[in-house]
Order: sequence, then C-alpha cells, then structure tokens
Amino acid sequence: MRVLIHDFGAYAFPVTLSQALQDRGHDVGHAYCDSLVTTPHNVCDSPADFTLLPVQTSRPLNKYNLVQRWIQEQEYGRLAARVILNFNPDIVISANAPLSAQERILRSCKQNGIPFVFWLQDLIGLATSRVLKSKLPLISSVIGRYFQSLEGRLLRRSDAVISITEDFTPALQKFGIIPDRCYVIENWGTLDRFQGNPSIWTQRNKLNQCPILLYAGTLSMKHNPAILLHLAQQVGSRAQVVVVSQGAGADWLTKVITEHNLDNLTVLPYQEVDQLPAMYASAQLLLVLLTEDAGQFSVPSKVLTCLCAGRPVLAAIPKENLAARIIEDSGAGFIIDPNDHVGFVQKAQLLLDEPELCQAMGESARRWADEKFEIGKIADQFEHVLKQASA
Repeated sequence: MRVLIHDFGAYAFPVTLSQALQDRGHDVGHAYCDSLVTTPHNVCDSPADFTLLPVQTSRPLNKYNLVQRWIQEQEYGRLAARVILNFNPDIVISANAPLSAQERILRSCKQNGIPFVFWLQDLIGLATSRVLKSKLPLISSVIGRYFQSLEGRLLRRSDAVISITEDFTPALQKFGIIPDRCYVIENWGTLDRFQGNPSIWTQRNKLNQCPILLYAGTLSMKHNPAILLHLAQQVGSRAQVVVVSQGAGADWLTKVITEHNLDNLTVLPYQEVDQLPAMYASAQLLLVLLTEDAGQFSVPSKVLTCLCAGRPVLAAIPKENLAARIIEDSGAGFIIDPNDHVGFVQKAQLLLDEPELCQAMGESARRWADEKFEIGKIADQFEHVLKQASA
C-alpha cells in the first residue's frame, strides 16, 4: 500500500511509524512542516528508507500574530495538499495540522478519491476557544464556535479517526462521529535516542556541575512558565533549572532571568537532534508542565520522551490527563496540581535529597517505555486502521 503520513509538527515518533510501515513492505511518504521555528531541529533529517516530503512556506510560520498565522496556515494547506497529491498515495494519515490546513488536505483527498485518516492529537477547536478567551474576549466565543464546528465537520468527513486517548471519546460522540470509524492508539516515545555523553553537552552550554532540572519542549504561556521561575528561586544553588525551548514562554523566562538576577536558570534554544541524547542524559530530573484548563484538550507527548530517557519525571499537570495516568502507572515520578507551586518545589527538593529514589523512578520509567513502545505492536494497530479505512 502506498501510504502518506503527514505530521505538521515534525515530531520524532511518527517518523518511527513511517519506517516501521516501510519495513513491512508499504511504500511510505512522510510529509512534515519545514517552516516551524518552534520545533526541535533536524528530527526528520536522519537517514530513512521511506520518502521524506518537507513542506516549506514562503516564510517561517508566525505562531503569535493571529492574522498572519491564519494566512500562513492557508498557504501551508495548499502546499501540503500539492505535495501529498504528487506522491499519489492510496491513503493519507494526517496529524497535528492547523484546522484550516487540515481542511485543505482533506478536501484534496476527497476530490481525488483518497481515503483520509484524521490522527487526532489535540481537540484544537476547544483549545482555540480557551486561548482566544484571554486574547480576544469580545469575539472569542464566536471564533471558538467556528473552529469547533470546523473540527467536527472534518472529523465527520474522515474515513477513520485515530484518537491518542479515550478522553477524546465524549467530544467525538458530541461531534456525531460514527463509533465504528473511531480508534484509540496512544502516542509513544522513541526508544533509540538516549545514549549520549552528558559532560560534553553541559560543557558546550557552559553549565556548571550542579544537578540539572530539565524542561525541554514547547513552552507557551499556557504552560505557566512562572512555575519554573519559582522553582529556580527556591532551589537556589542546589540545582540549575535548564529550559530548552523557543517561543513566548522561553522569551518570558529570558526576560525574568535578568530582572531577578538569577544565575541558576538557563534558557537554551532547541537543540540539534544529535545533541538530544546527551541533553537528556545530563538531567537528574525532567520537568513537564500543563495548565489546568489545557488538560482537557492536550496530552503532552514530552512525557513519553521522558520515560524513554530513563529519568524521573516531575509533572505539574491535571491529574485527569492521560499523561498523569501514565506517570502514575509507570511509577516514573510525581504529579502535582498545575497551580501548586509550593508542592512542585517540595517534590523537586525531595528528589534532589534522595538520589536512590531518582534512580528507581528512572529505571521504572524506562522499563515501562520498553514494554509499551515496541514499534511492531504499534504498527499492527495502524495497519488495522489502514485496512479498515481503505475498505
């Protein structure tokens, strides 16, 4: 089967799916956005047997100017649809795309008789409503209803929907999606990226020998970066808080470092993919953030990366979120209420005080990842969906 996997976010784990399907005899194309400034570098640059299909807009995508962002997403949708059609696939799986771009891709597939699978990573319509409520309070409800309506329409028109969590099922039912077309396949981490020399990475980035508390990944204001500021202020010289990110949250932290004269809080840009193993190996503790209201529509996949890295996890995320349940089930770390800055610091200090507990949690994390993230079992599930959606 000629399969096109489109991952707007250019994340690492869908690449492993493309390779697994290619290894099984499918002819796989892997399309992704090559114009994001807030995505880790070179994720899709490693050698692969499948066909890499970068989609590049005329300028880097601007996530923070809403009007320009909408225009660029329209452009991306047109370009992605063209790339997909040129590959001439038998079926398309599309994930993480802005709804306006996803609409263009789905429309092109329908016009050309290509089955379309919506790989649902986030409830974008609900997320948009929440985000715009603070930015455009007077018209946020109108825009929010539009995007929720659009998302429901796209899901209904899809030949199959793959959700990453059962938590999305009530929303799918509300959208009127036929249950027989809905599947749940949880995300996974990449198991082979975590052998590295931490000392080289810390020296290159001029970090001292204190224990590193690492946050790596997207950091918007919805992630509440103030909790990282509070953590750095409270642990003082005992540890250094290192944030590897770009975007609004990282910019805010860079500003407050100067304002508060902090020497144990460091913000670094996204790292090249060959630096990630050493980066994670340098950390004594991995941090994950998500705000209370975001917990209904976002599952932070960085948690899965943390498990693969074999490090303990301290997560300020809603307890009802799938990621929280994974951390608890795996025994990989602690879950703290997103608004509990004091509790977050206390657990961090506990883990700094007890290296044996850190080691035990890290070993539990990697053991759980080895069991759950076997790509062969995951590919089996996707092949089943491909077969059903193509029937």
